[in-house]
Amino acid sequence: MPFISNKSRTHRKKKELFVIIFVSIILISTIFIYTYVINSPAFITDVPRINITYEEKPDTDDFVMCTFELISDNPEENVEPIQSKLKIKGSPASWKDKKSYRLELPFQKSLLGMRKDDDWFLMGMFLDYTRMRTKLSIDLYQSLEPTNPTAILPDSEYICLYINGEFEGLYLLVEKIDRRLFNLDDPQNNIKSSLIFQAKYYTNFREYDRDSWEQDWPNEDENIYIMDEMMSNLIFFVNNASDEAFFDSKTGIYTIFDKSNLIDFYLYNFFILHKDFWYKNYLIVRNTYPSKFYLIPWDFDASFGQLGWRFLDSDLNPEASIRSQHELFNRLLSNEEFMKNCKNRWFTIREKLWTDSVILDMLSDIYKEIKNILEYEMKLWEPETVDEEPEEPWPDGVIYSTKEFDLDEYISKLYQFIPNRLEFCDSYFFQY
Repeated sequence: MPFISNKSRTHRKKKELFVIIFVSIILISTIFIYTYVINSPAFITDVPRINITYEEKPDTDDFVMCTFELISDNPEENVEPIQSKLKIKGSPASWKDKKSYRLELPFQKSLLGMRKDDDWFLMGMFLDYTRMRTKLSIDLYQSLEPTNPTAILPDSEYICLYINGEFEGLYLLVEKIDRRLFNLDDPQNNIKSSLIFQAKYYTNFREYDRDSWEQDWPNEDENIYIMDEMMSNLIFFVNNASDEAFFDSKTGIYTIFDKSNLIDFYLYNFFILHKDFWYKNYLIVRNTYPSKFYLIPWDFDASFGQLGWRFLDSDLNPEASIRSQHELFNRLLSNEEFMKNCKNRWFTIREKLWTDSVILDMLSDIYKEIKNILEYEMKLWEPETVDEEPEEPWPDGVIYSTKEFDLDEYISKLYQFIPNRLEFCDSYFFQY
């Protein structure tokens, strides 16, 4: 038997140990890369990333200090970590597991090519199971602006949100709805002032209830409060003017409201089947008098035939509920001339702006941007489902989905809804 020195044995053991360590490092690295890189949102999508860190947990009442950072594939869009402020946005939505946030930067800064500002929204889109309907609603209304300057909504961009290093999900970074968005004049301490009033809670425009409205501009820092007088006078006129006075060419409703806005506002919300709306979730805006009022839609949780786990028929006619929920439009829809104007405008829009292919392409572009993150996102935020049909049917043709959540089903139904809804609206407005 050949002689083997202790030195050779030691060398061989060291070599074996090195191989074991090397293999272990490769194995651990592979697991780490798969778990935290390849299988992480940052790897599977090129959607920009926002990192927020804080020590004190935010709530709906007060801002907490945080650090904000934005990372994009475009280095020019990156924002190095800066001290900022954060709060949960909106008490009505604060109960949801996936929060929406209001972000306040220390200075005005353009984010992802949007306007310079120091105040931003991070929308969680919790009840939008496709995470596409909210973005589509915003983009679709904005598409009217070249032919209607009052069709104003804030710009928005998708981001992946990380809080204290943990992935919080796919969010929509949105410009704030404020005076700057609408290019409003400085406030005046009288009813001629520029203004933004928000219908936050139930109001059918039949009587004025201060608790249902909020004055967003002039804001509280201006120490100007004009909403009570303005809204009381406006609602009184809508409910008490005779038909002759209501539609008078010199003093009637079209001298108070922008007529083109009323038409487009109605057509848009009728088409997207904007449920959980009409009696709330919109703005009344006006620049300094004698500028006219115009309406701005908001809160698109219930749009394009879906609300959470509920589906709406594409041929649902919401006219009766609109009439019952908003007296201004109840009077307008009773007017033959207004409905003919709506018909003419609808088919003008349909020629180029809102063809089937234009809207479906708009949706497809949105889907391409976020498709790699959608499944990960919806697994993170398990959608609600119902096990059985409710005892009382949901009004106005709403259907409950009783199956396990299927992302493909919700996306497919969204794609089907658009051409079917357009066809229904074509038939509906053709009759006038």
